[in-house]
Amino acid sequence: MASAAARQQRAQAEEAIRERVAAFAARPSLEPVFLWFSDYCTGPRLPDLFDQSEDPEVVHCRMEAIAYYGAREGVTPTLKDIGRGRLGDWGGLTGGGPDTGGVGGLRYALEYQRLEGRQADGLRLSRPELNDPSFSVEWDDPWDPAWKVEEPLPCPSPAWPDGRCLVEPAGTTVAAARARHGTVFAVHFTSEEYWTCSREEWRSAGA
Repeated sequence: MASAAARQQRAQAEEAIRERVAAFAARPSLEPVFLWFSDYCTGPRLPDLFDQSEDPEVVHCRMEAIAYYGAREGVTPTLKDIGRGRLGDWGGLTGGGPDTGGVGGLRYALEYQRLEGRQADGLRLSRPELNDPSFSVEWDDPWDPAWKVEEPLPCPSPAWPDGRCLVEPAGTTVAAARARHGTVFAVHFTSEEYWTCSREEWRSAGA
């Protein structure tokens, strides 16, 4: 990625993600374990006569990350701590914010914990998570062994051209985090496009 403008956009996108990662790590209930980070560019692709939704001449660069944390205090105290930190746009402990009544809200997540994951008739409730426009939070469900935070996808070898994929620190796994901390929380920062350019611009930049 030879373009100075592209490098600047890449640095800003990464800084924004790492600031969010640090904000969660600063909560007393969360112990940072590791970060899976992916940064890659795709395109140009071949024209598709049946899909004209985007210009096939454009290169797209995206960045995403998943931060993993241990939660020794368990799910409910950690959810309340995250709520007090006002880290996302999912509403407060008593509602009053966007999406608080739905599966992606904090109020639902706490109610799910109180009800131990089941309705009065014994049927399972929908799995909770915290949904912010730019990221989502999930965790090991103590009431359903099948709902656990999964390992991240392995990085490709070799990595994508002009891309990055890494685990910090290297070699860390969700299984090891769970064995050490008991409960694992994961914050998935959704894929965000930080740079686009035409094929001609890409070539002229020396990429």
